[in-house]
Amino acid sequence: MTTTAALAATARNPLAAAERLALEVRALAAWTEAERKLPASLVEALIEAGLFHMLVPESLGGLETDPITAARIVETIAHADGSAGWVVMLAGQNAAEAAFLAPEEARSILVDGGNIAGTARPIGRAVAVEAPEPGYLVDGRWPFASGSSHATWFVGECIIYDGDEPRRDEHGDRVVLTVFVPRCEVTVHDNWDPIGLRGTASNDFTIARAFVPAGRTFTQRGQPRHPWPAYRAFPLFFMTHGAQALGVARAAIDEARAIIGERIGWGGVPLAETPRHQAALAEATATVEAARAYLYATGDQLWATAQADTVTPELRAALRLATSHAVTSSVRAIDLLHRTLATSAIHRGSAIERQFRDIHTAAAHVMVGPLTYEAAGRVQLGGEANFAYF
Repeated sequence: MTTTAALAATARNPLAAAERLALEVRALAAWTEAERKLPASLVEALIEAGLFHMLVPESLGGLETDPITAARIVETIAHADGSAGWVVMLAGQNAAEAAFLAPEEARSILVDGGNIAGTARPIGRAVAVEAPEPGYLVDGRWPFASGSSHATWFVGECIIYDGDEPRRDEHGDRVVLTVFVPRCEVTVHDNWDPIGLRGTASNDFTIARAFVPAGRTFTQRGQPRHPWPAYRAFPLFFMTHGAQALGVARAAIDEARAIIGERIGWGGVPLAETPRHQAALAEATATVEAARAYLYATGDQLWATAQADTVTPELRAALRLATSHAVTSSVRAIDLLHRTLATSAIHRGSAIERQFRDIHTAAAHVMVGPLTYEAAGRVQLGGEANFAYF
């Protein structure tokens, strides 16, 4: 099948494409873990299926997959391997940012399966210049660029400087600029060595005195240049964090069920006949499925209001809360299973041992941490979220 034909088929049913790819993802999970990156063959398969661009508008060459289906795709890939699901998740979020650029600039970045890695942290420095054309000289080092091993472009946030002084907006706040830089102008540092999500290649990257034309940048208060309704409600893009966690948790439940069904416990009693194992499996399942239902029901509501252009702050906050709750619930369920399985879950190389490490690493991300609960609570009490992408 040609790439064009493959993309057309995927666009009709991207979730089915993800389900087919999940078999390959699962088979390569041990290699991904050991090498700390996705294998080239899997990257090519994901590019050909268009899944890195599933949240890119069709006019820019993407699939324009509705955000609920996109979340289910991430969950499907994460069920096969947490690291692969994480890379697909971040690639989708980063690619969606291209719609903040003029269409011709966005297409030049996304062409031929262009993949974007980067970090939403304003820790770089961008000095405004006028020659050779209006733009910025960019310097900085950013951590956690998931997918850095195969990215063709990198995105980072900077503080704008006019000379030696940071630029201020009308509120007196420093102006944050997002920049897109090609791989040839980036240094990737091979320093990703965490306890979990080891296969995500979430390395640091450095940009040193790179000139970035103004057309490949946008400010934090910028607006998307595309009318796709998903851009009216940014929590829709971040619900994939919850979906990724749920995929890992569901895989852990499957693994626990297999272990409990096969092993003989103390005194020769099968684990499947032991009440504490039965109860733990049931409680973990209920915990994950309840959080899953909450996430997708809330996502459905926000997507419907985005399409009707009737989005409210309360519903935006509800989806961010449901997303963080999905991650927290996944941690709780996997911890319960890991503790109950005891020595059956501690050996390196077992799937549930990797899932235990992966879920705790995923839960450390700021977009699903305690700050989101606090922000959602402020909105529930009639206040402002005062946190990103609410």
